[in-house]
Amino acid sequence: MSTRRFRLLALVCLAALMAATLRHAQAQDGSRYDNPQLGVAFDLPAGWQVEATESGLLAAAPDDLAAAREGVTPQGLVLRIIFGTFSQLGITDAGQLPDLLARLAGPVASVPPAQPAAWGNALSGYQTEITLERDGLTTRVALLAVAGGRVAIVRGMAPTPVWQAGAGAQLDALARSLEFSLPERDRDLVNTVNAHDGGVMWHYQAPPPADGRPVVLGGLTYDMFDVMYLAAGPGGVLTLNMTNGSHISYMGPWGEADYGDVAIGPDTRLYLANAAGTDSAITVVDRAGNFVRVWGRRGDGEGEFAPGMPRTIAVTQQGDVWAVSEGHATGPRNRLYRFDAVGNLLLSVDLDTINPNLTGIRIDYNNSTGALYLTGAAGAINVIDADGEPLVVSLAEEVLQGLTPLDIAIAPDDSIILALAAPGLEGYGFAEFSTGGRLLDLFGFPYDEERGGEFLHGEYLRPAGLVVGPTGIVYATETNPVTGYSQVQAFSFRGDGNLPLAREALAGDAADAFAVDPAAGGGEISYGQTVRGALNNRYPVHRYTFEAAAGDRVRITMRDASGQGQLDPLVRLLGRDQRELAVNDDVGSLAPEGFSQRDAVLEFALSGPGTYTIEATRFGGRGEYILTLEKVEG
Repeated sequence: MSTRRFRLLALVCLAALMAATLRHAQAQDGSRYDNPQLGVAFDLPAGWQVEATESGLLAAAPDDLAAAREGVTPQGLVLRIIFGTFSQLGITDAGQLPDLLARLAGPVASVPPAQPAAWGNALSGYQTEITLERDGLTTRVALLAVAGGRVAIVRGMAPTPVWQAGAGAQLDALARSLEFSLPERDRDLVNTVNAHDGGVMWHYQAPPPADGRPVVLGGLTYDMFDVMYLAAGPGGVLTLNMTNGSHISYMGPWGEADYGDVAIGPDTRLYLANAAGTDSAITVVDRAGNFVRVWGRRGDGEGEFAPGMPRTIAVTQQGDVWAVSEGHATGPRNRLYRFDAVGNLLLSVDLDTINPNLTGIRIDYNNSTGALYLTGAAGAINVIDADGEPLVVSLAEEVLQGLTPLDIAIAPDDSIILALAAPGLEGYGFAEFSTGGRLLDLFGFPYDEERGGEFLHGEYLRPAGLVVGPTGIVYATETNPVTGYSQVQAFSFRGDGNLPLAREALAGDAADAFAVDPAAGGGEISYGQTVRGALNNRYPVHRYTFEAAAGDRVRITMRDASGQGQLDPLVRLLGRDQRELAVNDDVGSLAPEGFSQRDAVLEFALSGPGTYTIEATRFGGRGEYILTLEKVEG
C-alpha cells in the first residue's frame, strides 16, 4: 500500500472523528439502531450510545465512548464503523481489499492473514484479529464492500481479558446483525442519473445477409489494427472497421457452429465460445479466418461442456482461456473453467460456491488487475482472482434490483459497463459503474416494438455483446429476432456523438425542444435582452453576437430552464478576433437567487468597441436554457 493511500485512509478516519456535527442515539434496554444517512443498521446493546458523523460512527457504553473519543483505553467493547469509497482508499480493484486490511489492522510486526468475512448482509469482505500486547487490547477489524459502491471499515476493540470474557462474542452478535443499505441520498440515484446525455459515434445496421447466412450477433472484440470481430451465432464471425463501423466481411463458420462470444488472445488468435457441435466448444481461428484448433467435448466430466454451452469467453494477457458451462446434469451444476491456450484444463470452479444466484452468466477479464468479472440474469457483479477465489460477490446488487444484466465489459479506466434488460423502463440499456459498484451513468433508448422496422441511433432491444475500446468508447451488439436486423453501435456515456439520437429523430425539428433547428438558436442579442434555446447532441452550441463600446462591462447569465439539472450550462465570451476572453461553467456557491450552482454567470470588462460573440454551450446534459445579456453600470 502506498504512503499516499495510507494518508488518504488516515484523512477519512480523522474526518469521522473530528466532524463538528454528531448525531447521538442511546439504546433503551436494547434496540435496533438505524441510520438512513449512512445506510447502516444493527442491534444496539442495552445502555449503549452511538455518535455518528457524515462518514462513520462510534458505539459503546457511555464511559467507553468517552474513552474512545479521548484516545484512552476503554473498559469494555467499542465499535467503530468508517465509510469511504474505493477511490478514497486508493483501491482500483476489489482484489486489493486483503492487502489493504493488513495495513489497517494496527501497529504490530505481524498481522494474521486476512480471512474472508460476511458481516451481516455484507457478503464480500475480509477480517483479521490481533492482540496489541503493549496496550493490552484485542481488536478485530473487517474491510467490507457494502451498498452504494462503498467500503466499510468495521473495528471492534476491548481490553484483552474483557474480550476473552465475552466482548469477542458480543462483537460476533453485532457483526451478524449488521445491515448495510444505500445511503438515503443515493436511493433514487438510478432514476435521477441523466441517461440521455451520451452520443452515438457510429451505427452499423444490416438485415440478414443476402446469401441466407443466419446471423445472431453476440460478443465482440478488436485487434491492434482497428478491426472488430463479432460472434454471429451460426453465421460465423462478422468483421467491421472499428473507426467507422463499415462492413468488411464474414468469416467461417468452421463446422457446426453457434458462436455466442469471441475474445482475442495475446497470440492474436480469436477464441470463440461455440454452443454447437460435440467436441468444439472452444474454437480457435486466426484473424484471417484460418482454422487453428478446437477443444471441449459435451458431457458432465471435468472440462466438458453442457448442451448449449459456452456462451461467454475471456482470454487473459498470459493466454489462459476462461469459459462458463451452465446446466450440467451431474457434478457441479454451473462451472467456470480455465484452460491454457491449447485446451489443457487448469482450473474448474463450482460457481455455486461463488454465488448460487448466478444464471445466464457473462464474463470479462480486467487486464490491469488480473481479476475476472462475472454477471448474469441474477447475482449482480462478482469478482474472482486467477485461482477462482471470490474477491467480492453481489456487487451493486441494491442498484440492480429488477434489472437483468446481459453482458459485462471492463473499461480501460477499470469502470464496469453492463448491458441491461428492463422491460417497460426507459434509459436502462447500458450502465456504467465504478470499481466499487457505484452507479455512474446510464445511456440508451428502448426500441419501439410497435413501430418496428430498423433500430434508430441509440436504441436497444436486448443487447447481446459489449466491449470498450482503448479510448473509452463502448461498442454494443444485438439482433432483433423479429425483423432480423442486426446492429452495432459505438457510443459514449457523456458528450456529443456524430449521429442524432433516437428521441431527436422521432421528434422532428419542430416537435421537440431536444431537436431545435440551428436557426432557432443564436443570432443577434442586445443589452437587456433575454433569449431561450435548447442544446443537445445534434446542436451543442448557439452563438449570439452583440455590439459594444469601449469600456463596457457586460454580465452574461445562462441557466437551465428546467430547474431540474437536465442541462449543465457553460457560457463563453469571444473577442472581436474570435479568441476566448472569458468562460464560466458553474457559478458555484455564489449563485444568485433563482440560479443553481451549475448555472453559468460571467462578468467581463471589454477593452474596445466592436462585435463580440457569446457561445451558449454546455458542460453536460441537454435541454432548454435561458440566456440574458446585461450592461453593468458604474
